[in-house]
Amino acid sequence: MPTPHIFFHHPSPSTLGRSVFHDIALTSSGDLSYLGCEWRRYVFFASFEVSIQMDVSVERMIYGVTGVDPQRREELIKVLDIELSWRVHKSSYGQRRRLQICMGLLKPFKVLLLGEITVDLDELARANLLKYL
Repeated sequence: MPTPHIFFHHPSPSTLGRSVFHDIALTSSGDLSYLGCEWRRYVFFASFEVSIQMDVSVERMIYGVTGVDPQRREELIKVLDIELSWRVHKSSYGQRRRLQICMGLLKPFKVLLLGEITVDLDELARANLLKYL
């Protein structure tokens, strides 16, 4: 007697009514934001990743992003307890993580993917961020 074949139909997972595996419109629409563990920049001419270590103020980085709601920016600075006088190349891992999170959240999004983003935050900063989110 042949073994019967059983087929299960699983609908394709979707986000905001779009197939997560087949529709790339979400990633190109600006509705998606991703914050991951490493904050790196890709150096094309050298073909490897380099950690961001430049001598620039946190204030310049945060206020250098255009098209941002000023109230949202100020709220993120407060929630993440960011000192605008910090220098990126002299900041601790936790301070850099706070800056990374702030930069990633400055503009609104509909979907946020987090990849262990709170790993370098102290307990108070982690609690404040999760409450904000």
